[in-house]
Amino acid sequence: MFDTVGARVMTLIVATTLPLAIIASLLAWHSYQQNVGNSAMRTERDTQLAISEITTDLDQTHTLLDMLADGDISSGNALREFALVQTVSQHHYCMLMLTDVSGRPSVVLPPPSTQDAAICSSPELAAPAMSSPTVRTPVVGVDVLKGDRGPLLKFVVPILSNNSVSGYIIAVRTLGWQRSHLPKGDSRLLLGTDNNSRHFLAMPDGTLYSLFPDRPVTAELPRRAFARLKRDIASLSLHDVFTSQGITYAFQNAYGPVSLIVATERTAEESHALNIFLIRVSLIVGLLVLELMAVALGARLFLVDPLEKLALAVADWRKGAAFAPRISHSIPLEIRHLEKAFLRATRRLSKHEQDLEQSARNQDMLIREIHHRVKNNLQVVASLLNLQASRIRSHEAREEFRLVRDRVRALATLHRYLYSESGLSALDVQSFLEELCSILLSANGMNAQTRIRLQLDIEHVLISPDQAVPIALIVTEVVSNALRYAFPENRAGHIVINLHKVVPTDPEKEGLVELKLGDDGIGINAGQATESRTRREGIGMQLIRGFARQINADMTVSNENGTWYTLRFIPERPSLTALAMARKAISHGEDSGL
Repeated sequence: MFDTVGARVMTLIVATTLPLAIIASLLAWHSYQQNVGNSAMRTERDTQLAISEITTDLDQTHTLLDMLADGDISSGNALREFALVQTVSQHHYCMLMLTDVSGRPSVVLPPPSTQDAAICSSPELAAPAMSSPTVRTPVVGVDVLKGDRGPLLKFVVPILSNNSVSGYIIAVRTLGWQRSHLPKGDSRLLLGTDNNSRHFLAMPDGTLYSLFPDRPVTAELPRRAFARLKRDIASLSLHDVFTSQGITYAFQNAYGPVSLIVATERTAEESHALNIFLIRVSLIVGLLVLELMAVALGARLFLVDPLEKLALAVADWRKGAAFAPRISHSIPLEIRHLEKAFLRATRRLSKHEQDLEQSARNQDMLIREIHHRVKNNLQVVASLLNLQASRIRSHEAREEFRLVRDRVRALATLHRYLYSESGLSALDVQSFLEELCSILLSANGMNAQTRIRLQLDIEHVLISPDQAVPIALIVTEVVSNALRYAFPENRAGHIVINLHKVVPTDPEKEGLVELKLGDDGIGINAGQATESRTRREGIGMQLIRGFARQINADMTVSNENGTWYTLRFIPERPSLTALAMARKAISHGEDSGL
């Protein structure tokens, strides 16, 4: 991304100008945040003031009712006491009632006649008649009722006489306040008047009411704000402050399940601050873009274009064309010197590459010839061993000669596959094992139609020459032993060779390969009584274990349903042939040098 001159020049310019732009933007953002924070601070302050007033008012209500219950209240003086309480509370009570111990009302003080009846109206509130034959015993405590204009609080205070309940005082009042009943100078009259704020009381079902029931308003909150408020209520959140569509909302638990919501609109000064911030940021971004465009144009004309012409000439040379730079006086002097030096270097490099490739080709042919001659010599040795074995009368000696012959043939076959045409000095295991097993079957007078069948399931896996020799000899030992000893008395069976890649449990063993080979013959234990079988367990097993150690394989032997060998090892990374290494070196030199 930053390999081109143009990109680096642009990066340098951005690196020098961007810090100044960031500092200017941060200062503008800080100024904007201060103005925006004023709205949140006002909303928080207004919310805390309203909560404080509600808490104080409810504490006074509890105190007054407790004083009435502790005093000498009776049916004779209840109306006078209730009227006094109503006056002290600025007529915020919807009902004050004195009942007997069973809950039958004896004295009831209704709301003032001048008060709007809808303020104290609630489907959950129904005062029992004094002559009603059926009444329920009141439950001491405070209940929250849903009224038509807002939440109502129902207080039930017991009257104790001689340590027993002699009656109850029941009071119902609004949680909010009626502005028309508040005296002049009351701090509650200032709520929502000087900062464009609105106060609501929210019920658990999401219904919103005005904090002042005599001033009902219709809550028309934006959809996103209303959804968040309902989520806060449903999650029983005690406090939340957020801004939506230029309005700051504060959510605070007021009393029990009722919550207070204050919505504050931005002032003209705050909206103006946002516009100023946007203008400042736009100017900073615009100046930065203009500066970058001017620098980019100058760099393109005086630096990037000459270098791109030189790069195109180099690209053509890498594709095989002659290096022909188009030197012009408009190109900077340093670039012209670079073109002349590169022209001399390319001519020398081309000559060295030709010499190197010819040398690698000769070495490649030499290695092929060596493998071919080694293979021929090993085949001659195998033929001599076979000829000598046919002249030996001792069965044991003849078997030993044939075992050695099979091992030599395996090595001879291996040398036909050690040099790959793909450029890698590696062995294609699949084709090699198929031919090796076919040779071993033929050497023991077997073929695909005999009583002993060969089953191969081999994936394409590349094996290095250092691991190929032990693997070839392991397969030779196992197959030869199976052909000679696993199926006595003309038994029929199978010789199986499987080679697959497996997924290791240990990440460090990436590329693990499993080689499983064996037979379903009589097994090692069944043949221990014979001398030939003992030899099979002796040198044959020693060779297999030794070859397994050479390739760092984990080997297990199983005698269940025959004899089975399982080897797990990690193939070494194949190396490149001489010609491939030379070509890679030439390609790497071109890539790194250009």
